[in-house]
Amino acid sequence: MKKIVLALALLVPAVSFGQSFSTGGRAAVGVDYKVSKGFHIEAEEEVRTADSFAGLGSLRTTLGISYKPLNFLKVGAGYTLINPYKIGKELDDDVLYTGFWAPRHRFFADVTGTLKLGKFNLSLRERFQFTHNADNDLNVYQSTRNALALKSRIGVKYKGWRYVEPSLSFEARAALNDPWGYTSGSAQTTSDTKREFYTYTHTGYTHAYFDRLRLNLGVDITPSKYHTFGPYILLDYNMDYNIDTNGPDKWATKGVRIFTDNTGWVYSTGLIFGLKYTCSF
Repeated sequence: MKKIVLALALLVPAVSFGQSFSTGGRAAVGVDYKVSKGFHIEAEEEVRTADSFAGLGSLRTTLGISYKPLNFLKVGAGYTLINPYKIGKELDDDVLYTGFWAPRHRFFADVTGTLKLGKFNLSLRERFQFTHNADNDLNVYQSTRNALALKSRIGVKYKGWRYVEPSLSFEARAALNDPWGYTSGSAQTTSDTKREFYTYTHTGYTHAYFDRLRLNLGVDITPSKYHTFGPYILLDYNMDYNIDTNGPDKWATKGVRIFTDNTGWVYSTGLIFGLKYTCSF
């Protein structure tokens, strides 16, 4: 376990070098109700901080079901209401707004396979998710209103101790329908590091790529069969493709923001400290 912690500590500065780096926190309370053998109903409320613990980031409410048709196979589905909290959001009339803003509705379905190897459990989960962004002012040239994603997670959990089960998992998320387009015409770099092109051609929502990698180190502490505490550390590495544009027409005031590598890619790393409590009955 000490070697795993050391490897994680060494990985953080390596992936964040030359890119934006932030910290954050998460806390969640959940219930797991066993309806019958293999069939469960689950609910969870999660609070997330903004980057660098700068206040509230979002509230997330999840309802889901899961079923195990076989001992090594579990399927599940659910819904998450995401309520982002904006601190000093700049509106079109130059007014700064602070409060909950533009909820997102997420639906997901997943399948998980588990292989037991002695005192270790190896697992592989594939999750497909659909997220609807209800923001009326969403810039559809930059963001997808109805985003599709596929998340693949592989993990290992040690089951050799009575009350404590450490685990390590790695997850890769693929965006399946991000906006796509190209720029043309002459360009110039402005004082705020934007490059302004004369034409931007939006070609639809066809950009599929891996946009997030996650490494999670955690432990489940179960003092009784009804209560589980799960502290964890999450390393979140993002690779977003962003073009800052208001549309396909000529726009010299805002232009297209081409980032440091001149391709539109933005890289960021987050180190997140979390705690989850689950009541099972």
